[in-house]
Amino acid sequence: MDFAELLAMLQNPGEDGIPPTIYDDLSASYTEMSSTAEAKVSTITSELEALKAELLIAKAANWDLLQAQGIDNSGDSGDDESNNDSDSDSDSDDIGDDDDFFEKKD
Repeated sequence: MDFAELLAMLQNPGEDGIPPTIYDDLSASYTEMSSTAEAKVSTITSELEALKAELLIAKAANWDLLQAQGIDNSGDSGDDESNNDSDSDSDSDDIGDDDDFFEKKD
């Protein structure tokens, strides 16, 4: 019997009464249930640690890729001619804002 059935038997003994081994049975059932739960927690914890290690490896690989690209993250545009192209300025005026995008067109 499982823990809930044993507990129900203890609360409602019925006509036969409470079995003499009820407390030993409750203890054994509880011990079995807790050891099963501990094993599951241990399994999940080891899976979590493996996923953390995998994420750390992915972060390191992404950092290496970012460094290989030579991207300057300081926000300074520099003197690059492609950044000062006049066509890109005129295109940005035609885009509009979020409200223009969601307006209903006739």
